[in-house]
Amino acid sequence: MAQKYCHQIGEWVEDNVSQQVEQCVKRKCKWWCACCNKWFCSLVWVIVTIVKWVVKSVCEILGDFFDLLIAIIKGGWDIIAGIFTWDWSRIWDGFLKIVGAAGGLIGDIIRTVILPCGLYGAFRESANKWRLISYAEDLIDKSSRFTDDDRSQIKEALGINGGGFGLRLTLTSYRGFVRSDFTEPGETIPALVRWNNETNPAMRVDLKKLAGFRWDNFLQRSKPEIRGDVSSESDIDSYLNNPSSKRFSIYAMSDSALIDRVHNIQIKGDTIGLKLVVDLQDVLLTEPTQVQAVITKTDKLQNSCEVINLLAENPFNREPAVRGFKCNHPNDPKDITAEERARYLLCQPVIFATFRFQAHDSYTGYAACMYSSTCLEGGGTLGNHGGTGAIYRHGLPDWARTWVPIHELGHTFGLCHVDGLDRIMVNPKDRSWWSGWLVPEYLCFSGEPQFTHDEAKKVWDYIIAHFPTDCLANRRIELT
Repeated sequence: MAQKYCHQIGEWVEDNVSQQVEQCVKRKCKWWCACCNKWFCSLVWVIVTIVKWVVKSVCEILGDFFDLLIAIIKGGWDIIAGIFTWDWSRIWDGFLKIVGAAGGLIGDIIRTVILPCGLYGAFRESANKWRLISYAEDLIDKSSRFTDDDRSQIKEALGINGGGFGLRLTLTSYRGFVRSDFTEPGETIPALVRWNNETNPAMRVDLKKLAGFRWDNFLQRSKPEIRGDVSSESDIDSYLNNPSSKRFSIYAMSDSALIDRVHNIQIKGDTIGLKLVVDLQDVLLTEPTQVQAVITKTDKLQNSCEVINLLAENPFNREPAVRGFKCNHPNDPKDITAEERARYLLCQPVIFATFRFQAHDSYTGYAACMYSSTCLEGGGTLGNHGGTGAIYRHGLPDWARTWVPIHELGHTFGLCHVDGLDRIMVNPKDRSWWSGWLVPEYLCFSGEPQFTHDEAKKVWDYIIAHFPTDCLANRRIELT
């Protein structure tokens, strides 16, 4: 939580001070004083970057102390409760909470006090933002899609010349939940009971697994939030035997876990030029295929198509996959009218937190990318699915799985998997977890996975090539 507010401090300085200084550096050289104007502006940029880093670092260390205190209280309670209830998973989760919070504090102290190499990360971030602004401006100037008036309006909306650079979008973040008393039309037995008693293994929803009391694989566990009369497996048994005996709701994850993920979406999104306002919505899931998303095939294309299909249904009501793209009769001519409707949804990104994936809980997220995008590493392409969107589930430990939503959103903007746990777009299942920058990034530069500058450029290649002009020229969204 504290990290978000520390980031906002740095973001305000970047948007209102650093960007103005950078504009100063770009001005013409005054030859009569040996370019003294540019040297002075560069010196101011260095000073501003250092001061911003110091303020953010102090803020983050104070926030880490607070987070550690909370982790000790909550984690300690989980350990004690787990011992008395013989719940070893709860003991383990409590221990990891404390370890994660302590590691964050120690890492920030190392990067700030002992080896102040975190300053390199601060200069890298500021310089990359500067370079990205120039890159985006060049793309706008060279694109044949825009008129001169379009270019002027787009640059103004994006903050190319000041006021905070970035594409302003509202991201809708859905969190699924189920209710014990929800009964489908025409039925008399609550849906949760019917789903649990389903004889078809492919359609059965094990309520104890859904509530987090059981799991198929310890390392693939999630921790939903239960509100109401249920606190144990025996309570679930009582409900299944007598549905009127218990009244409860189960959410895909806790409020705190959701907020941490949302904050990381906003923080990391800003590094690739996305200024996202997040609209949080809880949605009642009324179908077993929403609760347990039908991701059953190893075919990556099919999984992306399932994301589009799921988000096209109620309550999300997005557009189905456009005909002529990979997910809908790819050999047919493209449906231009449907494509235009789907293209406007690029400006309305969405991510959905569900409970489980059928047969593939080893993954924690899936995404669809509407248009084709070439990969930066390893060759190949991504996307051309004919629709866009992302889904994910909760995973433990939180401090390791908190990057899943922004990873999946990266796919929707044309980014592929890469090597290295120091990168947000890593996937050790089909790429290597190792990279030469892994240790320096975590020990010294930032302590977190990052988007690279090349990935930020790739995002803007995708944005300028495909996003509607009136979306790019819209600055009406108020950032919070």
